[in-house]
Amino acid sequence: MPAFARPRHMHDELERLRHTWDTLGADDPLWAILSDPDKRGGRWDDASFFAAGESEIAAIVQRCDALQRPAKRELALDFGCGVGRLSRALASRYARVIGVDISPRMLARARELHVHVENVRFVENATSRLAFVADASVDFVYSVITLHHMPAALQLDYIGEFLRVLAPGGVAVFQFAAGYSQDWRGLAYRLLPNRLLAPLRRRVHDSRVAAELHVLDQGQVDARIAASGKHVLLGYDVPSAGAGFRGRLLFVGD
Repeated sequence: MPAFARPRHMHDELERLRHTWDTLGADDPLWAILSDPDKRGGRWDDASFFAAGESEIAAIVQRCDALQRPAKRELALDFGCGVGRLSRALASRYARVIGVDISPRMLARARELHVHVENVRFVENATSRLAFVADASVDFVYSVITLHHMPAALQLDYIGEFLRVLAPGGVAVFQFAAGYSQDWRGLAYRLLPNRLLAPLRRRVHDSRVAAELHVLDQGQVDARIAASGKHVLLGYDVPSAGAGFRGRLLFVGD
């Protein structure tokens, strides 16, 4: 086991993540997920927030249809679901949806907002595995604006889990920060560690906590995919990682 993946260290990282996102979930959960400056302070309305999720999933479905994936629409997994922005859109397209998050407060709000959506189940998970999901059982895995908030070792563990649970003919779609932008923001993020950036982020966002941002080497991702026997069906850059980073969205299948 590599030194960076020691169980004690992983446990500590997960507890830090839980604390950060639970605090954000208590303070301003919708803004913490979609950080539009004009929506800070509880100014997201539910209808607009979920409409944004519907538009996002509709665009992804078009890409998947062009790839003729997934073969079935029985079970979808929304990893880093927050309050269920994307889970709701998936629920109208899949027989069953599992929304997974590390924050109890985010999930409590998700359950309140989806009390009448019978085919969605929200699961709290604070381990580096998705042990409650069987091998080769999920037709569609989706995760955006989530992985880049955790250290690289955890990102790779979860990508491995996405591929483990992916059913034959299924597709896993996930986004990560593959590098830094070629501008002053990218240079600043490259040079300054998260512990020095955190006070600035808290001040800018007037928040008690700040989510960290971490890049993940594309070569490591490619190696993890190859080891699973899967391959990249489609990949392109996206702005999801935020200013200063180069986001990458991959569609992976067999």
